[in-house]
Amino acid sequence: MKPAKTKFNDAPDGSIHQYNQILKYFNDRPADQTKPRGNRITFVSTGIIGYDGGQTTMLHLGTLLANAGYDVYYLSYVPQSQDEMIQNAEFNYPGYKGTCLPMGELESHQSDIWIATLWESVYIIKNKPGYKMYFVQDYEPYFYPYGDRYQMARRTYSLGLHMVTLGPWCAHMITTHCQVNSPIDVINFPVDVARYPFKERDTAPYQKKQQITLAVYTKWSSPRRAPVTIQIVLENCRHILRAKGIDLKIKYFGTGRSKRFINGENLGKLTPPELNQLYHEADFGIATSMTNFSLVPYEMMSAGLPLIDFKEGTGSYFLKDNTYFSCHLDERDLAKTLQAACANPDTITQHIEKAQAYLKTISWERTEKDMLAIIANLYANVDVVKS
Repeated sequence: MKPAKTKFNDAPDGSIHQYNQILKYFNDRPADQTKPRGNRITFVSTGIIGYDGGQTTMLHLGTLLANAGYDVYYLSYVPQSQDEMIQNAEFNYPGYKGTCLPMGELESHQSDIWIATLWESVYIIKNKPGYKMYFVQDYEPYFYPYGDRYQMARRTYSLGLHMVTLGPWCAHMITTHCQVNSPIDVINFPVDVARYPFKERDTAPYQKKQQITLAVYTKWSSPRRAPVTIQIVLENCRHILRAKGIDLKIKYFGTGRSKRFINGENLGKLTPPELNQLYHEADFGIATSMTNFSLVPYEMMSAGLPLIDFKEGTGSYFLKDNTYFSCHLDERDLAKTLQAACANPDTITQHIEKAQAYLKTISWERTEKDMLAIIANLYANVDVVKS
């Protein structure tokens, strides 16, 4: 099964017209909060797009809430047909539960709890009747150059919505850089180990490797995945290793196949079975993240692929020591790290074993417990509150 081809372009710099259909929602009024009394929960998002990790997490959370007895909806605030939403939701998270609603339902739909999933959706829901929450998966001001949309995104953390961050890094950024006027909770950043099954890895051959294969996740149009920097670093690293008799074979994924990298092979956007095959065949995995984190490093670790993460990113907030190899985002440190790891295959084995043990502590069961406790607490006190 493949998702529907869905394309949403960023608005050109300085253009307000992408927001024409939702412009009336943009204002500085803080959220009016009324504690929920019914069981309708609505996630509001930019439709549902295939291969989108953040929306896959949203669908997973929605499904666990549906399983707990809540009436769950996914409401789009951009034009997308209901059939396309359903098709992409099923591709991203087969067997998901909840009802997809197109943009035409935005005015008439009623909900007890509204959950924003992107900074734009905060403005859309903040003054609707009910209790407003904000599921924060990234510190979204960093999506933009310092300017108007940076400031619009930053302001959403001060508008009075009850925030729930995926992992501790976003909560740290918000409380450090923003004026917070509402509750902020942290839930576990989980991994679905069943989707990326572990395969035993013989690390003895690493010591004599003359070719090292890297599985490298990046997104061509996403600066937080460092697509420019990672190509430059890997190209320079390739030359360093070549001088030492080692060939660096680079396999990129996560970007449409029409894009041409300066080195390596672009495998495009891969399905879970294709990812499993890549993770089992590669020698090391890299999934750069400059904001929050990504599911991909956990997926690599789950499959038994040794992971390299860069100190300039956010991995230290989400990974335990000695479950991965850490280095700076520069070619010399990366080359040194690769050589040192290959020279000590027992260390690779130990990292893999510790990674497997760590992943068992960050399962979806833990995230489910976190989220259900937060939602249940809202119903425990049904007083009306004002932000």
